[in-house]
Amino acid sequence: MCAAATTGLAITTVLVSPAVAAPGGPAEASRLAPVPVARQLDNPRQLGLTDDGVLVIAESGTGGDDCAVVGGEQVCVGTTGAVSIVRRPSKAQGVTAERVVTGLLSEAGPSGIGATGNDAASARSLDRIFIAKDVDVPDGINGLPEEQEGSLLRAAAGQPAVVVADIRAYESANDPDGQGVESNPYGVLDLGDRVLVADAAGNDILAVDGSGEISVFAVLPNVSGGACDTRPNQGGNFCDPVPTSLTFSRDGDVIVAGLGSLVPGAGRVWELDRQTGAIQQTWTGFTGVTGAAQDQAGNLYVSELFGGADGAGQVVFVPKNGARATLPVPSPAGVVVDQPGNVYVSAYSLSPGTGLGAPGTDGQVWRLTKRSF
Repeated sequence: MCAAATTGLAITTVLVSPAVAAPGGPAEASRLAPVPVARQLDNPRQLGLTDDGVLVIAESGTGGDDCAVVGGEQVCVGTTGAVSIVRRPSKAQGVTAERVVTGLLSEAGPSGIGATGNDAASARSLDRIFIAKDVDVPDGINGLPEEQEGSLLRAAAGQPAVVVADIRAYESANDPDGQGVESNPYGVLDLGDRVLVADAAGNDILAVDGSGEISVFAVLPNVSGGACDTRPNQGGNFCDPVPTSLTFSRDGDVIVAGLGSLVPGAGRVWELDRQTGAIQQTWTGFTGVTGAAQDQAGNLYVSELFGGADGAGQVVFVPKNGARATLPVPSPAGVVVDQPGNVYVSAYSLSPGTGLGAPGTDGQVWRLTKRSF
């Protein structure tokens, strides 16, 4: 496990640097500049696309008005989390996303920066939206939908979310990676016949069927080599894989992003067989991966939350053949690619819609292509 690297508040309160400018500045004049698709999002995390091309955005919210001191820090909770959409995202620019699911648990400090809430949403249609939740309502605070904690939810646009499966309870009863009980549902992908959930702290991918039954789809391998060989972890020296996102590969299998415990070079991206969960391919050498997606040509796009020379974040372009390239993107999270090759990435993913105190630092989604690198 790696609690410090997977719990939202634990990693996000250190990060509020508006060092990267909004897209379109002079430094990007020689390449196709990213375009802000949506603005004023509250801690936007993982992204998805419906079958008819609607962009789906998980907003973790800004916490709430009920506060308590937990571990020496003030934690505020509420129901500010949401799932938002942008129709025709390939044409959109700077729009206000439409919130189609609201009332979702959210947890943050008083500023709303780096909220923990619904970290992912996946929808084949707006009548079938699945949501991964990771929130802990402090003891003594009542009146909130605590059943959402650590669960897979399902909703339809305009309708309240309901619990489909208790991911934390499954981890507590089964501990699939054998490294102690810890759970943080962080990624979700609707396969149609079942829904996959990436448990970042559990280091596994779980499958939930139509009746809510949970089974293990894959337990991801620990990372060794480099700094991981001297990192103490559950009786050995290694880095946890920490799966953070799920998307479709170009042939319909599953792309998994792995944080790698935030150790430089320990981040991984895997392609898993859609039916068996077996690893088909592994990409290595990343740092703090929070999203990954593949286009129809086989090129890979990888978000590094704290990547780049200044640690402000970047997206890595991994061509099917050739050298990697990078693009500065502030605190990037989820990545998805549509059929024409437009790449969508959450930027300022740890920012509330009001920003970080500097212009252009609100939560956003950017559109780019391979020509942006």
